[in-house]
This record gives sequence, structure tokens and C-alpha cells, in this order.
Amino acid sequence: MTTTITAATRLLVLEDDPGLQSFLQTLLQSQGYQSMIHAEGQQGFALLKDQSFDLILLDLGLADMDGIDWLQQLRSWSEVPVIVISARGKELDKVRALDSGANDYVTKPFSSAELLARVRATLRQQQKTAKPLAFADIKLDPVQRIVTKAGEQVHLTKTEYDILLLLVRHLGSALTHNQILQQVWGEHYQDRPEYIRVHMAQLRQKLEDNPSAPRHLKTEAGVGYRLCE
Repeated sequence: MTTTITAATRLLVLEDDPGLQSFLQTLLQSQGYQSMIHAEGQQGFALLKDQSFDLILLDLGLADMDGIDWLQQLRSWSEVPVIVISARGKELDKVRALDSGANDYVTKPFSSAELLARVRATLRQQQKTAKPLAFADIKLDPVQRIVTKAGEQVHLTKTEYDILLLLVRHLGSALTHNQILQQVWGEHYQDRPEYIRVHMAQLRQKLEDNPSAPRHLKTEAGVGYRLCE
């Protein structure tokens, strides 16, 4: 079974060693992957807020923070697959990374063939497990990050998509403003419901038949929002 690589297959690489950065850039490019490489975890978070990636390669020894801490923060709001690449080869380090949300763990030094095989396997598994999500006549494809309404594709911004995906995964449940802020914007964004309000208005314009009287994207007064069938 092969993994389809398209122009949209994008990898974020967080690695602080310049030599390995260059090696990974060349290796991934040779296989048709698009990659962005940075040394600092905070740079990674900033990119993930604005762009979509299919897979992350994460070094545990980042320039500005510990990779395990970075991974735990990521998993509080994102499910993008992560392969840890690290010189920490002890069993305990691998267990900690996997328990913190890593999908796989590759110990340095590694061969090109091994790393690429792990990348293909992780992407393949993601394609198998990420099933389309739906409500009413609206469907979300979490792999391609595509939304359709009655079979027609609807363009959403990254933030709009992330809010909708969160609501779909909690279909029928009320989510508080702070729950949405933390999951979509990050843990430092609390008590700022106006951030959400603007994007919810746009989502209603794009997805509701009557945005002024929404059937699905409901406001829970004083609490937050709820997605209804």
C-alpha cells in the first residue's frame, strides 16, 4: 500500500541543529514534500496558528523549550501527527514522548530510508483514521481540511475551520468561550469572547441557510456555543 503525496502534503520540522536542518530540507524536498524548518518551539506554534500541516517532525532539544513540553501543549488543541526525532534513545524518553502524544519516535542517528518510511507510515495511518465528519448537509474532511455544503466546497479560513472542527467533534455539547479560545488560539487566550464572535458570524454566513436565525451554530447565552444537528 502506498501513501499518496500531493502538493498539499506539508511538513513542519522543528530542529535546532543547522546541519540536520539542511539534511532534512533536502531529503524531504527530494520526496516531493513541502517543508518549513525552524529551531524554536514558539515559532512552530505561531506557524500552526496560521497554516495547516500534515505532519510534524519534532526534535526534543529545541532552542527555546523542551520538546516534551511543546508536545503536551500542542496536544491540548491539535491532533496533527507528530514524529519525534531525538538523540534521547532511552526507553523512558520514548515512553514519555509517546504518552505525551507523539505518533512515532525515531532515534538519532537515523537513516534516510528509515525516516521516510516512518513518515509514509504515519501519513498513511492518518489517512485511514481521519474519517469525514458531518452534520446536516455539511461535511468536513479532516485530512484535506475541506468543508462542503450540499456537495459544494465552502472556503473557510484556518481559524474558522478549527472552530468548526472543534464544534463538530463535540456535536450537541455546549463549549465555553474559554474552552474554544484555548483549543483554537492557545492557552494564553482567555476571557476574550470577542475573538470567537467575529469568526462565528462568518461561519454562520457561510454555512447557515438563515444566518440571522441559525439552526446549527447556536449561541449559549453567557456560556459559549453549541453545534446542533
